[in-house]
Amino acid sequence: MKEIDIKTDISSDHDVQMGNFVVDPVRERKLLWKLDLCICPLVMLIFLVAYLDRSNLGNAAVAGMPEDIGLVGNELGSEIMPCPVFEAIANNTKPDAVSLFYATYVFFEIPFSMLLKKLRPNRLISALIIGFSASILAAGFIKNVAGLYITRLFLGVFESGLFPCLTVLLTTFYKREEQAQRISYLFVSAALSGGFGGLLAFGLVRLDGAAGLEGWRWLFIVEGIMSAVVGIATFFLLPNDFETAYFLNKEDKELMRMRMQQSARYAETEEFDIKEVWKTLRDPKSWLTSFNQICVNTCSFGFSTFLPTIIRGFGFDSVKTQLLTVPVYIWASAFYLVVAHFSDRVRMRAAFMVPLCLVTAVGYAMLLGVDVQARGPLYFATYVCVTGIYAVVGLGVSWNANSHSGYYKRAMGVGLQQTIGNCAGLIAGQIYKSPVNGRYVVGHSVSLATICLAFFGNAGMWALLRYHNKKRDQLSPEEREHIISSGSYEKKGGDFHPDFRYIL
Repeated sequence: MKEIDIKTDISSDHDVQMGNFVVDPVRERKLLWKLDLCICPLVMLIFLVAYLDRSNLGNAAVAGMPEDIGLVGNELGSEIMPCPVFEAIANNTKPDAVSLFYATYVFFEIPFSMLLKKLRPNRLISALIIGFSASILAAGFIKNVAGLYITRLFLGVFESGLFPCLTVLLTTFYKREEQAQRISYLFVSAALSGGFGGLLAFGLVRLDGAAGLEGWRWLFIVEGIMSAVVGIATFFLLPNDFETAYFLNKEDKELMRMRMQQSARYAETEEFDIKEVWKTLRDPKSWLTSFNQICVNTCSFGFSTFLPTIIRGFGFDSVKTQLLTVPVYIWASAFYLVVAHFSDRVRMRAAFMVPLCLVTAVGYAMLLGVDVQARGPLYFATYVCVTGIYAVVGLGVSWNANSHSGYYKRAMGVGLQQTIGNCAGLIAGQIYKSPVNGRYVVGHSVSLATICLAFFGNAGMWALLRYHNKKRDQLSPEEREHIISSGSYEKKGGDFHPDFRYIL
């Protein structure tokens, strides 16, 4: 076997200023191709089926589910999105099926992300998939609204762990400057699920009457079985770490050890310690990124949920409205993939996120200001909005993961960001109510305000991290050695190591 071509470098990577091993780039590219071919397609498939199961309620409603199980009023959800469960409780009214999903979803993201390593990724993630597939399968046999509510509650529990767990898993295989592109695949899968789910529903509801079951029941049953198959495959195919990955040979694993050596020096232990949780909660970065995420998620959830309604409000019929949503998502996915690629390549996040917040703000301003009769410019405004939304959301996840060192500090940071960020799912339905003169003034105005807040928040994040980087650059060798020998950085987290440099 050939010797792995390595050399010692002290300047090419600002992650580590001394004793940094740099792998032969040709060999590293081959390794990345292998990782991408064996991990990313499976991760994308997992997230695809999760989003299919999450969003099939609308297709089932169109196929006659409300009438068959006796739903009335907002028990399913209004045309765009019903009132959140907490408001329903406050008003002593019934919560709805859509909101109940988020009621459990936001509470279990942190626990699952923290349990990932202990329970092992292939076991936990496959169990989550089997869990939500069973929930969807059970929805095919419900008789009343109580059954629907129960299945949606459990669906929220099991799906809550997927995104944070998959994100944390990807960070264990890829270096910080490689993660944005790979995390972008999760968001692209979510976008693809919309088109694929519609086609699948179109075919499955035509089974109406087969075996004495309504078409919408077949939709739940078949998608539940599909997800279960993916869950079983995940148990056998998803690697827990690079040391046990079936697709990596001895030379590949040696390369992986060298790649991971940089991050290892910042984390004194990879064992669970409750101190890592408190470090994350005391870290201003955790709360700033979470604030930014709920701001951009308000735009993201609102846009993705209400886009057909918004476009229909321009004066298009229902069929054309559905068709016109497709190229918007294609543009969003393609643009995000390009941005994620270059963000990794130049090792920058804010340089893309901050300007794109302004681009999205321009889009919402157009939706508010352009004449309601000008269908072309209004439709173009949806492209302007989506240009920034998904890229800012996805890069925000990557930036947060990049900014925490140590497995459990990073897992807690990702879980906290997603928990707070996904509360936007409970907010979005409140801002898009009835249109005013054909325009969703409140929804667009709140979205404009939140994306502007995200602009300032992400700019603030850049300033904060730049301050820390600059401060460490100015340390003398004696000061650096004193910090390391005293272990003072451990009190705040491995990312406060004097050699650690934040990606800006």
